[in-house]
Amino acid sequence: MESMIITPNSQDSEVQILSVELEKRGFNVHYFIPSTIKVGIGFQRDFYKQFECLEPKAALVRGFGAADTQKIFFRLDILRSLEEYDIKLINSRESLEIASDKFLTSVFLENHDIPTPKTVVCEDPHKALEAFDELGGDCVLKPLYGSKGIGITRLNDKAFAENIIFSLGQINQVFYLQEFVEHHNRDIRILVLGDKVITGMYRVSDSWKTNIYTGARAEPIELTNEMKNLAIKSAKITKTEIAGVDIIESENGLTVLEVNSIPGFTALQKVTDFNIAEEIINYFLKSASI
Repeated sequence: MESMIITPNSQDSEVQILSVELEKRGFNVHYFIPSTIKVGIGFQRDFYKQFECLEPKAALVRGFGAADTQKIFFRLDILRSLEEYDIKLINSRESLEIASDKFLTSVFLENHDIPTPKTVVCEDPHKALEAFDELGGDCVLKPLYGSKGIGITRLNDKAFAENIIFSLGQINQVFYLQEFVEHHNRDIRILVLGDKVITGMYRVSDSWKTNIYTGARAEPIELTNEMKNLAIKSAKITKTEIAGVDIIESENGLTVLEVNSIPGFTALQKVTDFNIAEEIINYFLKSASI
C-alpha cells in the first residue's frame, strides 16, 4: 500500500514520526515536496501518475514551505490541482488558505462570533500608525504568514512603532496589527481532530511570547468543556480537520488567537499520555476513506 505526506522537508522529525506510524500499518510512504515539483499540462501526465497508486486516494499535508508571495500562491495552486485530480488532502487547500493566513483567520473567527483580539490589517504605513493608536498604543505586529512566533514584535512605544512601521513600509510589507491582550505570559494550545479534542497544554513563558520555539515550556492542563467546544468550533469555522487552536485566558474570558493547520506536536506529546502521531494517522486514514 502507498501513502503520501506533503511536506517542505521530508527529514523533519515530526514528519518522520508520522511516517513510522504509517509504515506500522503496512504503507510505503512517499514525500511530495512542493518546491521541487514540475507540472506539465497538455502533453505529459507524469504529475498525476505519482498519485495513481495511493490507497486511499489521499495525502497528509504537513506544510508547503515558507516562500515569497508568488511561490506561496503557486504551492497553494499545486494543492488545489491535487484536489482537482480527486486526491483528498488533509488538511484541505481551503483550510491552509484560511488558517495559514492570519488575516483570513481573524475574519472567519469574527464572522462566526468567536472572541478574538481587535485587529487591523492594511498596506499603508500611515494607516498602520493610526491603527497603533486605535489599538491603545500597545499591539502586536505579526507577519500574515508564518509560525513559531518568528517575526512577531510588540509595539508599545510610539517612536519605536513609527520606526518599525515605516521601515517595513519601505519593503512593501502588509501590516497585521493585533491589540495586546494581557495573558500573564501563558496561553493554551488545543489539538483538534475532526469533532474531537485529543489533548491540550499550557504554554508558559518568561515573556509575553508563548511560542515553544521562542522558549516557552509546555505544562499539563485540565481542559474545560468551554475550552474544548471553543477549539472545535474554531477549527470547523476555518475548515481545519487537524488543528492546533491557540487560546488565551483574558479578563473578558477565553479568546482565540490563531488556528494552526499544520500543528506541531513534539512539545504537546511531553505532557500527554496519548500517542499523538498515532491519533493523527488514525484520523487521517479514517477520514481519507470516507
